Amino acid sequence: MARAYIALAAAAFSLGCLGGSVPAPELYRLAPPPARADTGAPAHGVLDGSVAIDRYLAPGIYGERGIVYRVDETRYGVYPYREWAVPLGEMLGLETEEVLASLPLSAERAVFEPASRRGVTYVWRGAVRQFEEADRGKQVFAVVEIEAKLVRARDDSVLWGGSRRLEQEVPAPTMPAIVTALSALARTAVTTLATEAKAAVEKDGVRERQPKP
Repeated sequence: MARAYIALAAAAFSLGCLGGSVPAPELYRLAPPPARADTGAPAHGVLDGSVAIDRYLAPGIYGERGIVYRVDETRYGVYPYREWAVPLGEMLGLETEEVLASLPLSAERAVFEPASRRGVTYVWRGAVRQFEEADRGKQVFAVVEIEAKLVRARDDSVLWGGSRRLEQEVPAPTMPAIVTALSALARTAVTTLATEAKAAVEKDGVRERQPKP
């Protein structure tokens, strides 16, 4: 595999030197969730006020546009011509907005990076710990690990925090199949974290009413 990537890089360099063209990048984004049937009355948030969703922190190579792969457990790389069309941290923020629309934490709709933070009561902050294709011999897996916390905006105190790590084998590991698997794992991880956050704040009886004008 390593030789294949070196050969690809060498070919691209040769094409550039000879005035040729390098391959066009393949651009991907997280796949949308499958359509859901109407389940009746909408869910209600357990918190007063509103939630702002921050862009997820994506450190190191996870913050780059190239899709990350891992060989065994220690060797990492980034595909040179297979990239995210939108930064990963932004896509996960938008994903969280969709999840919290159907599983609300607050009375007001949660918004990803709102234009104004005035009146925001709580903030959802997430971070990427793993988001990659994992190659283990002849087996290929999609691996996602996400951390999140819910904080009170006025004093930055943490009301809840959690993490979720998921992986699944991709039997026919084309890049579209890997992206589809990563998308499904991300949606499940965010939904699980949102469910845990809602249960925790409901159990603790956290309420924060907006001041009257």
